[in-house]
Amino acid sequence: MSYDKHILWACTAALVTGWVLTKDDGHCSGTVTKHSCNWTCMHLTLQWPGSFCIGINNKTICKIPQTVQYWTIHGLWPIRTGHCCDCWPIYHSHLEEIEPELAKLWPSFIKGKHFFYFWKDEWIKHGTCAGCVETMGSPFLYFQAAVKLRKLFDIDNILESSGIKTSCEVSYKLDDIRGVLTPVLGQIYDLQCVTDSKGREAWIQLKIHLFRNQTLGCPKQEQEQKFDLLAWSNSTGHPCPKNSTIFYVPINYENPHEPCN
Repeated sequence: MSYDKHILWACTAALVTGWVLTKDDGHCSGTVTKHSCNWTCMHLTLQWPGSFCIGINNKTICKIPQTVQYWTIHGLWPIRTGHCCDCWPIYHSHLEEIEPELAKLWPSFIKGKHFFYFWKDEWIKHGTCAGCVETMGSPFLYFQAAVKLRKLFDIDNILESSGIKTSCEVSYKLDDIRGVLTPVLGQIYDLQCVTDSKGREAWIQLKIHLFRNQTLGCPKQEQEQKFDLLAWSNSTGHPCPKNSTIFYVPINYENPHEPCN
């Protein structure tokens, strides 16, 4: 076995058994930094393309492909506060079998960023943490799990069949949207919004709470609150307010930063 292969095997084995090793000059050192598999819940985070560019400060880098017409995957995120592992590489060849589905359901909306590099970022930040679970124990299995969950929770059809449709004129109460989603998702999920230039609250994300076996209903924990605070510190988004109505804005391919202006 070559040195590099031995290092990769050692890092992968360490992660599966619950320990993360640090990376030193492209390789893993022997320093234990975090028990990586000590998590219970994860979020399947879906994003609405119609609102995505509203929350991007740099208006020149955001673009919605004409082929995107539905809720897409932002990520599948184990809820933890520590770092997992830089030592579990992902290559384009790992995802070739499901790349057509990933390109459809998990695209990047940042100009010039190849979809694979978006997926690579998600794998390094989140997939390596999920990889200690057998059903997500490789890049292929992790992304395949996310795709299957996205298909299971067909938010587009759930909303449309209940009369909740995209509009710049009609807004919805938070309780009305939750009344449609709760029979499908249970009580534990989060709606997240961004505020447009005219002060309207636009629905941008839906975070579905799952146990590590990919079933619904994992309760919120103190660890999750820290995870959310870290996520929101780098975002213009926020929990959708209860005291104002919410817009489910249409996708505007020509002017995605101000879809209703």
